[in-house]
Amino acid sequence: MNHLEPVLVVGTVFFTIAYVIETILKYRLRSRIVSSGLTDEKLIKGLFTSKVDNKYSSLKWGLILLFAGIGLIVLEFVQYDYESPLPYGVEGAFIAVGFLVYFFFVNSRTERGES
Repeated sequence: MNHLEPVLVVGTVFFTIAYVIETILKYRLRSRIVSSGLTDEKLIKGLFTSKVDNKYSSLKWGLILLFAGIGLIVLEFVQYDYESPLPYGVEGAFIAVGFLVYFFFVNSRTERGES
């Protein structure tokens, strides 16, 4: 478990910095829109929300957690060395499959006009 701590710390710091930068940039964009005279509330809301993402947000995280769990179950039956990067690859692959399943599901729904 000691080799995992630096990865978690770096990941947490990275995502925290990215979130702060995103929040600052959204604030600056909103303030520029308001100062330019565009105060149409629907326009401003439309810039910062995605109906597809909001509607299927629970599905997305459910699929990602499901496939992450399946990846951990598969790792329980796979033999690997302690220093091997195999567990990271297997878990990453299963999480990626979860994202792909979500993408294709949402993409097929929006093409049929069921958004």
